[in-house]
Amino acid sequence: MLDNTKDCYEQKRGDFIFVYHHALATLFMKYGQFLNVNTIPTYQIYAYLVDPIYLQKYMKSAFPDEHFKQMFLHAMKESNTEQMLGSLEALVSYVLKQMGGFCIDGWHVKSPIEG
Repeated sequence: MLDNTKDCYEQKRGDFIFVYHHALATLFMKYGQFLNVNTIPTYQIYAYLVDPIYLQKYMKSAFPDEHFKQMFLHAMKESNTEQMLGSLEALVSYVLKQMGGFCIDGWHVKSPIEG
């Protein structure tokens, strides 16, 4: 998801903003699932994060990770494409760390390679 958004940015494609916001929504859903947060429809995510009346109306608990919440709200409001990409990278990095980490170069081959 992050790589696809980066490719879109680097190619200066007209759908970058759409791809970026789709990536944010997907990241929110996946991280929320990891935190056992009930699914929030994408059109209600902002209200869920900022509106206490929404929480009461739908009997929802506040999002459990305040740091992610603040980063996410900042990313939602960002309008500069370069800073948008930086916000998404920071969010993905944060979420991966919270979920136990991920290293792209951490793979090992267990069987011998024959040539």
